[in-house]
Amino acid sequence: MGRKGTGKTTLARDLVTRTKRTLILDTLGRDYGGGCVVRDPAALAEYYARVRHCADFTIIARPTGDALPTAFFQLCTKAEGVWVVVEECDRYCGPSQIEPSLYWILNYGRQFGISIMGCARRAASVNRTWTANCDWIVAHQTQEPRDLQYLTNFMDTTGLEKLAPFQWRRWGTSGIF
Repeated sequence: MGRKGTGKTTLARDLVTRTKRTLILDTLGRDYGGGCVVRDPAALAEYYARVRHCADFTIIARPTGDALPTAFFQLCTKAEGVWVVVEECDRYCGPSQIEPSLYWILNYGRQFGISIMGCARRAASVNRTWTANCDWIVAHQTQEPRDLQYLTNFMDTTGLEKLAPFQWRRWGTSGIF
């Protein structure tokens, strides 16, 4: 979570380089490379059918309308042992709406080895189903009062004011692992 240019996608891209069997919904169509790019539901289904038994693949779905994201989430409900990355996840799971297949992935995907990572600018714009199922949340330069209150409602913020800011290092190792 965080404002534009604070490192959300940079962090996500770094984490993706450490994963195998990755499905990426590149909502704005310019954040990821290094995989097979698909632009329609048929191409997504066809390519996944060819690689689903492989130990390592990356599929990058770049939607031009609403059909590909819906197909992407439906495909994810049938996948096993994959990492799923959703850029601009608040577009698919706002406070009062959520794609039905995404809801299933968030609640039950772990039973099938599905790990999901989402990037959004505003914490309060993401459905509580997503945040309630998070193992961890990274908030980059979040300062909007509604977002801070949203995060405070379900996080232990004791000592937060003393926490040193995370410094992203483009080269070398990151401080996360």
